[in-house]
Amino acid sequence: MNKYKFMRFRFILLFQLICTGLFSQTGWQQITSFGTNPGNLNMYIYVPVGISSNSPAVVALHGCTQNAIQCRDNTGWNMLADRYHFYVIYPEQPAANNSSNCFNWFLPSDQNRDGGEALSIKQMVDYMQSHYMVDAEKIFTTGLSAGAAMSAVMLACYPDVFKGGAIMSGGAYKSATDALTAGNAMYGLVNKTPTEWRDLVYGAFPGFNGVYPRVAIFHGLNDNVVYPANINELVEQWTAVHGLSQTATATISAFIGNPDIEQAVYKNTVGDTLVLTYKINYMGHAIAVDPGIGITQGGTTGTYAVDKNFYSSYWAAKFFKIITTTTSIEDIESNSKNDFVIFPNPTRKTIQILHKHAISCINVFDYTGRLILTSISPTLDVSSLVSGSYVVDVFSIQLGHSKKLLIIE
Repeated sequence: MNKYKFMRFRFILLFQLICTGLFSQTGWQQITSFGTNPGNLNMYIYVPVGISSNSPAVVALHGCTQNAIQCRDNTGWNMLADRYHFYVIYPEQPAANNSSNCFNWFLPSDQNRDGGEALSIKQMVDYMQSHYMVDAEKIFTTGLSAGAAMSAVMLACYPDVFKGGAIMSGGAYKSATDALTAGNAMYGLVNKTPTEWRDLVYGAFPGFNGVYPRVAIFHGLNDNVVYPANINELVEQWTAVHGLSQTATATISAFIGNPDIEQAVYKNTVGDTLVLTYKINYMGHAIAVDPGIGITQGGTTGTYAVDKNFYSSYWAAKFFKIITTTTSIEDIESNSKNDFVIFPNPTRKTIQILHKHAISCINVFDYTGRLILTSISPTLDVSSLVSGSYVVDVFSIQLGHSKKLLIIE
């Protein structure tokens, strides 16, 4: 190799290394250039270490008086991203746009496709797709309060981009078109028919003929900032968009055994859940969190984050199908990986524990640590358990205790 070819080879190698470093940088980062940014928003991202190609992405939008860092810390999305390997995008509203740092979900300039803040957020997604290996079929949005209402904007305006969303203490798309009507909407004074709500979504992108996003709604029943009446309007809007009945297919009054959480599901004719609600009793204007190290625990408490023994970000990610665990494939505590399996998977009314050694005792605990079932037989009847997360503790003399997550859907 002559000197010229050698120098050219070194230059190409150095260029490739620089590009690889730029496009594979991990951790928390601010992105200062991501498009024309007509909404003048700030952009932060989180890229987990060891993330594989073609991974999901979640846009997480903060509430009023908050910023991206508070959203990151309260919601725990970064922890979930580390565990389940997906990207997180954090748009941030500067005070120059809104003195309370609220996303302007109620302004026509920011609530329509290809303009204002909505386009800025779309450009953030475009940036991630051009710089990282994002699965285009697994892009989602979620937010609290104004961030929740802005998530509704993104779902309506960009159904070709977002496959699902989680609206936490927010309102329906175009429930307001200025500051005055925004106040009316927040107080639950805007009431439209399902057809009227549906047509607002259809009008956001008239040329769209694909499948609209699935929507989960989380809302405190003691919310006096964005009143709970907004739950019904959101349900009417998105069930109408999907052509579903406004009557829930099924309701669980104490989801995962928690008496403060009511879950309602709205399914299509083939059994897919397209709209989902979580009504949270004794909670005001906030997201629900459950600080801890358990599989279904996370988030931190704050001004707008309340410990309800219910980790809303986890259940949003579950709804997005980013978390695909259906039974006990995840170890919680084990002396040796895969000490036991639960069969069948997914779980049915009766399950069987298959262990490497003789089983001395099997205990099943709920999310509070309360003992629900106990058995010395490897076959357990779980038909009495409501949908939710449980811990199965199997004890054998040879290996001691082993624990795995059991999710019943």
